[in-house]
Amino acid sequence: MKDCPPSQSVADHLEDLILSGQLLPRERLGETDMADRFSVKRHVIRDAFKVLESKGLIEIKRYKGARVVSLSVKEISDVFDIRINLESFAYSLALNNMHEEDFAGLETIAQKFLDSVDTASIEELSRLNTEFHNIIYKRADNIPLLEIITDLHIKLYITRFAAWDKRENIIQSGEEHLEFIDALRKKDLEVLNDLARRHIYNSKIAYEKRVSKITPLALCEKEVRFE
Repeated sequence: MKDCPPSQSVADHLEDLILSGQLLPRERLGETDMADRFSVKRHVIRDAFKVLESKGLIEIKRYKGARVVSLSVKEISDVFDIRINLESFAYSLALNNMHEEDFAGLETIAQKFLDSVDTASIEELSRLNTEFHNIIYKRADNIPLLEIITDLHIKLYITRFAAWDKRENIIQSGEEHLEFIDALRKKDLEVLNDLARRHIYNSKIAYEKRVSKITPLALCEKEVRFE
C-alpha cells in the first residue's frame, strides 16, 4: 500500500463512496471540496477523477466539472438484459470446472449472507454477494467475460439499494444462492440457467417498481435518483 499513488487512494475511496450510495447519481464533485476532504492537492483530485471517469463512475464536462453518472431508466433496463445472457453463459462455462473447495467457499458465504440479513449493511451484503458469484465466474476461466460482467455490475451500482429495499428480497437472494450451489453440484444446466435469469430478473423488477415511484419530472429528464 505504501507504493499506491495518492490519486489512486483517493479514487478508491471515492469509488467506495459511490458504490455504497453515499455519493448519489448526479452529485457534483468539486475539486476544491474533494481536495479539502482528502487533504491533498487539486492535481491529485484531477488524476483521481480521470481514474473514476475511465471506469464510467463519473462524468467530467468542461466548465461544469465532475459529477456522479446517472443512467436513464432504459439504459439500466438494457444492462440488466445483457447481464442475464452473459452471466448465464458464465455459469454454463463454470459448470464442469467446480472443485470441492469452491463448493465449501460458496456454502460458507451463502450461510454468512443469510445469517447477516438483520445485522449487516447493504454494502456488506453486496460484498458477500459479489464474493459468492465471483467464485463461480472465475471457474468459467474466461477473463474477458469476467471483466465485462464486472463492468456491468459497476454500471448498475445504484440498483442494488432498490433491489434490496425489503428484507424479504434480501432473504430471497440468499435462498437463491443455496439453489445455485445445488444446481452446480448436480451439474444441472437447465436449472442453473433458470436460476441465473431469475436471480437477475428479480433485481430488475424490484428496481423498475422503485423507479415507477419517481416523479414525472425526473422521468422526463430520464435520470434516476432515489430519496
